[in-house]
Amino acid sequence: MEERDHMSARKPRLNSALIRQLNVSRVFHALRLAPRSSQRDLVALTGLDRATVSAVVSELESNGVIERSVRESGRPGRPQISLTIAEGAGALLGARLEPDGIRLIATTLAGDPLGSLQVAGSLEAEMAVDLLVEAVAELLAKVDLEPERVRGMGVGVPALMSEAGRLAFAPNLHWRNVWLRDLLGNRLPFPVYFDNDTKAAALAEKLFGCCRDVRDFLFIAGHSGIGGGLYLDGTLYRGHNGYAGEIGHLKVRPGGRECGCGGRGCLEAYISEKAILARLADLGVALADLRAVAGAAEAGDERVLALMEESGELLGEACANLVNLFNPELIVLGGNITLLARFMRPALERALESDALSAPLSASRVRVSPLGTEVVPMGGVALALEGVLSLPSWLAASEIRDMVE
Repeated sequence: MEERDHMSARKPRLNSALIRQLNVSRVFHALRLAPRSSQRDLVALTGLDRATVSAVVSELESNGVIERSVRESGRPGRPQISLTIAEGAGALLGARLEPDGIRLIATTLAGDPLGSLQVAGSLEAEMAVDLLVEAVAELLAKVDLEPERVRGMGVGVPALMSEAGRLAFAPNLHWRNVWLRDLLGNRLPFPVYFDNDTKAAALAEKLFGCCRDVRDFLFIAGHSGIGGGLYLDGTLYRGHNGYAGEIGHLKVRPGGRECGCGGRGCLEAYISEKAILARLADLGVALADLRAVAGAAEAGDERVLALMEESGELLGEACANLVNLFNPELIVLGGNITLLARFMRPALERALESDALSAPLSASRVRVSPLGTEVVPMGGVALALEGVLSLPSWLAASEIRDMVE
């Protein structure tokens, strides 16, 4: 009894405003995933009571987020009213900042793509922000979207990002201690959210990809570097200062190749795009990008195939340690890794079988992200959507259940 009372005393409390916001999010995402649902359907999908669903629907409708239409039931009596996210509810933007370019995507509030844009990047932080602002204006013009209709933008950056929004270190951009939000100022007429690119991508995988119903998964993505995101019990694990997930800096060959972080033997020094292209160049294979690498592998180039096997083995060794440590249900490969996944995956899975404990590995599967190379920009969209729904990122699903109950 004393232990139960002690645990109850430690249980955090949710205020009514946050509970309401959680209910709004639950109804919104249920409708996003099951458009043309009725209120009765939403009660079943969310587990909320009828009065709560009715109040949330009224709020979203009054804010122009959802709209009603008549749904033919084929039965006599009153027609059923279906609900959908309104086409005019607004738009979201997502961006990926990389040393060699900025990738932008515009979507509806439901996450359906409206258009995309690729522009040059910069290794100078202020110039990169200038280019981002210009790219936003160009994309909005391209898709005929008024700035006032944009509800928010998220930006994924290949960097250590604190929860306060400070960029601590971006090895491939050569930035340290940069407050991107301050550099941006009020130059865009909508909220902008910054986060580590792979954490944002993991959030996209949870909202839009193959992990919608998965509570524990490991997400690994590669572009200029290699990053990771870890979902534990339904929430993204960030660590003490927000820096968790730097899978690319696991040591796979101690004392090996030099990494952009200043260390040696990091996974990123072997399987990032930059590393793969450099290693192939050392073998006499000069290729422009990973699409060209995939083409050479498809054509049967033995030097490329051998490097893909070695890269898959290294990635598998790193994943085996993470499987032993965290016991994820899924290991999801995303970003530019998806271009090479089918050539790396056999060696990856052999390394997993060899190095991971059989018990945790028996429940783990490897999947390639359905979001492909757009997963980071879609991560920006996911960040923006979280901002629109005003949900604090620290809330874990299990904590929500405990606090509400």
